[in-house]
Amino acid sequence: MPPPGFDTVLVHLYRGELGRSDRWRNRLDNTTNWALTTAAAVTSFTFTSPEASHAILVLGGFLVWTFLLVESRRYRYYDLWIRRVRLIEDGFVAAILREEPPDMDTLRELADLITRPRLYVSFWDALGLRLRRTYAPILSVLTVAWIVKLVMHPTPTKTPSEVVLRAHIGIVPGSVVFIALAIGLLFGVALYLRTFLRPLPRGELRPRPRPRLPLEALFRRPLTGGRGAPS
Repeated sequence: MPPPGFDTVLVHLYRGELGRSDRWRNRLDNTTNWALTTAAAVTSFTFTSPEASHAILVLGGFLVWTFLLVESRRYRYYDLWIRRVRLIEDGFVAAILREEPPDMDTLRELADLITRPRLYVSFWDALGLRLRRTYAPILSVLTVAWIVKLVMHPTPTKTPSEVVLRAHIGIVPGSVVFIALAIGLLFGVALYLRTFLRPLPRGELRPRPRPRLPLEALFRRPLTGGRGAPS
């Protein structure tokens, strides 16, 4: 049997963990908003005038990647707090709704998270997941806008070699710029595809694995009808 005050402690813990996970969720939204604002600003400014440099789009892409790195770090901490919330919901709240005693195995896992806090999502998993969920469309728009800018401004090009020449940034030749961006593009695609081979974190909408009960235990389990009355 749970000790006295068990329900009160879990209720207050649930409220605290839910508030903390909500704050970290807002931090994720903030970096996403920064990335969207930056992408919209550099795209609008670049196409305002044909003489505007395409380097502004390249700079915007680097800023978006920076926001992605920051958001990946924040996502790792968000997963830590939402993982605790999910354990309380699965082991305590759901058990009450099913009119069952608390799942002590789940609550022991929660106690282990509290006594030995650690990050469960690796940096690369977090980076790939945020890229797949949010940043891939933003970076795709910037890449397409950069290519269109090179092709159309200040005058439409006629050959691919002319596009490469226009891609220069200061003393950096256009071919070097294209190679660097192609490497970054291949890295992003590989990171995007890697997420499909990795399992979702426990904090995501993924059911927690539950132990299977033996067949005789299912038959011995009491059936209830209505508000806990025996059927």
